[in-house]
Amino acid sequence: MSPENLLIVIPTRNRPDFLERCVRSIFESQANIPTVIVSDNSTIPSAGIDALKRRYPLRYIRQSGNLSATEHFNACFRLQPSKWLWMIHDDDELMPGSIQDLRSFVDFSSDVGIVAGGVDNIGPEGELLHRWVPKHTGSYRGEEGLLRLGLDFCLFSPNTVFNVEATRAVGGFVEINGYPADYTLCVRLAHSSGVAFWSGIVGRCRHGPHQDSDYSTPAKAEAWLALTVRMAEEVCRTTGCSVSAAERLIDYRTWSVFWIIVRWLDSDPSFVFRVCQKYMRQSPPYGKWRKRVSESHPFLFSKLGWYLWCQKNSLKAVLPAPVIEWLRTARQSLQEQDNK
Repeated sequence: MSPENLLIVIPTRNRPDFLERCVRSIFESQANIPTVIVSDNSTIPSAGIDALKRRYPLRYIRQSGNLSATEHFNACFRLQPSKWLWMIHDDDELMPGSIQDLRSFVDFSSDVGIVAGGVDNIGPEGELLHRWVPKHTGSYRGEEGLLRLGLDFCLFSPNTVFNVEATRAVGGFVEINGYPADYTLCVRLAHSSGVAFWSGIVGRCRHGPHQDSDYSTPAKAEAWLALTVRMAEEVCRTTGCSVSAAERLIDYRTWSVFWIIVRWLDSDPSFVFRVCQKYMRQSPPYGKWRKRVSESHPFLFSKLGWYLWCQKNSLKAVLPAPVIEWLRTARQSLQEQDNK
């Protein structure tokens, strides 16, 4: 791969401390480094960024500070001509030697729209939380690519390399519920131009309170679930995939995320029940992930089961009075049948 075929862009906003670690992981542990651009959409100048510009041979572009995240990410695809764009968020880091390893792999997979590598998910202080490696190897496109990536999705910077022409062809990132829809873009690229899976660990994705994916309150958890479902719905709408594929994507993006919401059962059980009932009506009835949740927490999927579970756990079921009265009658009827 010639140097001009790969461009690294780091979009940043008001996080100079994170950015310093990101830039250091590129310039101090890599060989054959391509052009690196820091695209700064911060609202205020930073002395830390000025120091990085003096220390490392990076290019620096100052954005207005008024771009949304979606606008900023899409602007990164217009900064400099290149075939491939490796977008690395300012809070992430590359593994030593990953640039050289990735160059060889991308050369081999030059006919796809997106390359997906492995990633270490780390905590705020760098502690390992989870390692994700793609389940698949090789390249896939069409509905096969859509399903292989769409049903095993952990594509977050820095393990994603975009084919610039293919990304522009599908319109780049779309904004959903105020966020750049990474799932929508990546799965659409896998469908239209293909995805190549690389089992190497590309870098570290830092998780913490600074991220958008926030489950710290019931309201935030529900908002994030709504976003993930809408991203899958947008994939289905824009790719024209089969009904079967669409149902599998919606099921996965609904109930795999709902697993996280279930943890609120101890502190806010009525919230969990309400969200479950809402998406039970909106999601495919026989999905693999929905079945997993229903087998683990069957009481969430029926009003009677919920009422009896609340009674068993000395909780008050938050339901309309007529429904509670009906459930009491049904429970009494079941007890009478058992006595017979």
